Amino acid sequence: MSKDENDGSNSLMTAILNPSRGVSMWFIAIGAWGLLLAILNILGQAHPTYHWSWGGILTFETTNLAFEPKSDGIQIVPSDFVFMGLCGALAGLGLKTIASEEGGIGAFGKSLIVNDTWPALADPGHKGWSMFAAAWCLLLGFACYAYYGIVHMGWTDPGVYSVTIALIAFGFALKASSNAPEGDENLS
Repeated sequence: MSKDENDGSNSLMTAILNPSRGVSMWFIAIGAWGLLLAILNILGQAHPTYHWSWGGILTFETTNLAFEPKSDGIQIVPSDFVFMGLCGALAGLGLKTIASEEGGIGAFGKSLIVNDTWPALADPGHKGWSMFAAAWCLLLGFACYAYYGIVHMGWTDPGVYSVTIALIAFGFALKASSNAPEGDENLS
């Protein structure tokens, strides 16, 4: 292996182990979401008829079946611990970066609730119609996923993912456009 190839793998590992703030927030979101799904799966609340085997899902059923018949009680298989460990590590890497910032994890948690997005739900004049639409898209996306998951145990339903992802993606895009600096009026 040449020196350049070794530097590339070291910089990738450094980027993964010391993520930026934006990547840290994604790590936390994906890790927390995975932990939620794993806990719901163990409790038998993730799917109406099946128990997921993370080992089967992540190895495309090379190691075992991905969907096993659901029992009445709590079902725990070894792959649950592996999946929870991976999700916990991912969330932990994100939290490590957030904790090193000014204000730490407490300020990060507060910023999820107290920010410029949620006041726009009730006041389009707050930051304009783009932020108003962004806030509603984000709220409806998260609410749709939570409602369908709780009421119908459809936490991994592709249709719900389609609606949720579309709403949340539009919300993030509209929020970014609302926060973008104004352009030059004299385009020639």
